[in-house]
Amino acid sequence: MEDIADIAIQTGLNTGASFVDIRIEYTRKTNLDVVNEVTRNTVLATEKGAGIRVFVDGSWAFGYTSDVTKQGIKKSSEAIAKMAVTASKWIEERFEIEAPAFRDTVEYKAKIPINETPVEYKIEQAQQLSKDMIQIDPRVKNARVIYRDVYTELLVANSLGTMVREETGRLVFIPMCTAKDERSTQQAHLALGFTGGLGDVSDELLQMLVNEPSQVALSLLDSKAVKGGIYDVIVDPPLNGAMIHEAFGHACEGDSLTGGSSVLQDRMGTRVGPEHINLFDDTTLKGHIGSAVYDWEGTKTKRKQLVKDGILSEFMHSLDTASRLEMDPNGAARAMTFMYPPIPRMSNTFMQPGDWKLDELIEDTKDGIIMCNVDYGYTDSTKGSFMFKSVHGQLIENGERADVVRDASIAGQILDILPKIDAICDDFFYDAGSCGTQGQMAWVMSGGPHIRLRQVPVGGV
Repeated sequence: MEDIADIAIQTGLNTGASFVDIRIEYTRKTNLDVVNEVTRNTVLATEKGAGIRVFVDGSWAFGYTSDVTKQGIKKSSEAIAKMAVTASKWIEERFEIEAPAFRDTVEYKAKIPINETPVEYKIEQAQQLSKDMIQIDPRVKNARVIYRDVYTELLVANSLGTMVREETGRLVFIPMCTAKDERSTQQAHLALGFTGGLGDVSDELLQMLVNEPSQVALSLLDSKAVKGGIYDVIVDPPLNGAMIHEAFGHACEGDSLTGGSSVLQDRMGTRVGPEHINLFDDTTLKGHIGSAVYDWEGTKTKRKQLVKDGILSEFMHSLDTASRLEMDPNGAARAMTFMYPPIPRMSNTFMQPGDWKLDELIEDTKDGIIMCNVDYGYTDSTKGSFMFKSVHGQLIENGERADVVRDASIAGQILDILPKIDAICDDFFYDAGSCGTQGQMAWVMSGGPHIRLRQVPVGGV
């Protein structure tokens, strides 16, 4: 495929481009939906093609093709380059693309590679999880398991000299449980994702996929709706991760800065929270679903510290945003497939754990509420505002766990909420899934420790 990439690059340069890159992709996907041990939906799909970008004096043109022959790539590159040359005549913001070049090959390694795993085995695994949930308790009436995996071979090359091949395999389990008795019907879910293969998922994690949603749904049968008011709130890791990802992380993506749509505009180097808060986006973490060695522009990924000791310290950049803002690219560019241009995206985003033990934090919280997981919500990164409804919760009375509650929600602006975090636990858990921005979905991990927010509004009844 290197010779195909060279043709695209040279054709673009000969047509008048100052920078050209190409991404040649081959992907195999599996989507399964199992309900009460019955496979309701099976989707097997493959995608193959190339996305080509051409840059001229601040003007970009992008296109894609499924014809990855030499003739097809040359024709597409020439047409895309002509669009960029034409558009550059009216561009006002002129800049050049400056970035280091990388040459590497990264092989996909797994005990059971997903591209070699029979779909029958994947179905068996999903069916077994569904069966195990059903057998936990007679009140479990519905046990649904969504399984997804994607194997990708990606070649990224550009006119600066980059030529990177990377294979990846990702999978995610989303078990959902519905419990019912004579009083109510309640639901709960969990999402865990990994890089690797089915053989890399431990028995402990498989058991968590069964137990966690089942026990939560069953506990909610005896719950009561929370009363709205001002509470000291202990936020669990999935809800903490969602809050940081949605309300803060998106505002750190470079294109929100170049587009003037970030609440963090012009705040670099300023305090956004107390000294004990450190936030990261780390694509280099081994085994997490958002991890990769190189991004979709062929830039080597790195650990990005968004907030250091409460100070805003770094953003997530693509070649475009880094060049526009005269910063270094840091491997944050991702695209859903070859049919989309790469843009700055989060990968594995989380808050660094602190020193508190959870039991000690509950004991120190005389009256409050623990809020767990995310049912639904919304965010606005332009204002940094958010609202999340938790799946479940538990009241704290006199420093002890009390009634299980439901229908609790938390809302506010992230720059007002971060200063209210007065305690961070030493535990860590993550939630996995996909995130959508500008019409593109990306695999992401979000997580962190339990934290405590002092005196914040909680919505209820």
